[in-house]
Amino acid sequence: MAPPLQSGDPSLARVKAAGLVFGTTNDQPFDFVDTKTHQTRGIDADMLAAMLAKLGIVRTQMKQVDNEELIGSLLSHRMDMIADALYITQKRQRVVAFSDGWYKYGEVLLVRKGNPLHLHSLADVNRGARVGAGLGTVYLDWARALSGAHVNAYPAAAELLLDLKIGRIDAAILDAPVAQYVMRMNPQYDAAFEVASDYTPKEIGTIGAAFRKEDVALREAFNWALAAVKRDGADLAILEKWGLSADNRVPV
Repeated sequence: MAPPLQSGDPSLARVKAAGLVFGTTNDQPFDFVDTKTHQTRGIDADMLAAMLAKLGIVRTQMKQVDNEELIGSLLSHRMDMIADALYITQKRQRVVAFSDGWYKYGEVLLVRKGNPLHLHSLADVNRGARVGAGLGTVYLDWARALSGAHVNAYPAAAELLLDLKIGRIDAAILDAPVAQYVMRMNPQYDAAFEVASDYTPKEIGTIGAAFRKEDVALREAFNWALAAVKRDGADLAILEKWGLSADNRVPV
């Protein structure tokens, strides 16, 4: 069944003919290349695959860039869409068009093991703590708004977590799924830092795919496929596979 489209622009036809190029930062557990199998894996990767199956698109290419380069790479036509746990925000909507929501989650505050500085909130961090967040993330915007904190920006989660592990920073603001995944997969991290258990997320963000604003047909087609994936429950199965739950679903 073909998606019913309101737009007649050629974006969907172009992708069906040439294949889909999607952009990611190769971040676990969202959209990354498994070093053992060389296959693309993750929450967003699995969601994307489910939608592509509905659309009959079989040729794909993953283009990896740093987080702060994602939107620029999309706008410069280096990719057709971004599928990399991108929060739908008003700031981003000024320059790109988002799909309907794929799923949602909040952030966590990671602190040194035992939480020696008693950091339980961003207000606590603002009292002189050294905090890290990823370049191009809303978390970095929040951190930089803390006038009393010392803020470090990182191009990738691995560098951020390494600095927290060795004590160069006191805390890190990170996606909850990332924190859960890396601590489960890396025992050395679990021994060095922990999630501040009483931290309340500042925001539960909704994740969507980003498209160029002129590629209306492509975005409409993905929204149609996303609705079909949600109706048959495949989205929930994917979320649970990666340690999330029904609380992370976004209704059709």
